[in-house]
Amino acid sequence: MRIAEIERRAGLSRDTLRYYERIGLISPPRRGANNYREYEAHNLVELGFIRRAQEIGFTLDEIRAALPHLRQPPDHCPDLIAALQAKRAQIAERLAAEQLRLQRVDEMLARLNAPGKT
Repeated sequence: MRIAEIERRAGLSRDTLRYYERIGLISPPRRGANNYREYEAHNLVELGFIRRAQEIGFTLDEIRAALPHLRQPPDHCPDLIAALQAKRAQIAERLAAEQLRLQRVDEMLARLNAPGKT
């Protein structure tokens, strides 16, 4: 598929696709006789993984390290599983901290709405 089609299907701009190719984040597409990029289905899989990984907070460097594991079933990817578990723990920790902040805001609001109580 040409760049316009993968751009549409992946929901990414041409600039982003070319950037990912330039930094080696995705497998380089074949070049046709006309030198146009010819993307394949596995490029779409890579791009989907990159998007989902970014959505959950992975950096491009972390994603680059995980991409080789795409060709293995999850039960054979201990490094990828460990990275996902570590990311989950980080997110849970941030959520707990935000819950505590929210509780403190609620306590301050309650005090302001209930004169005479401290």
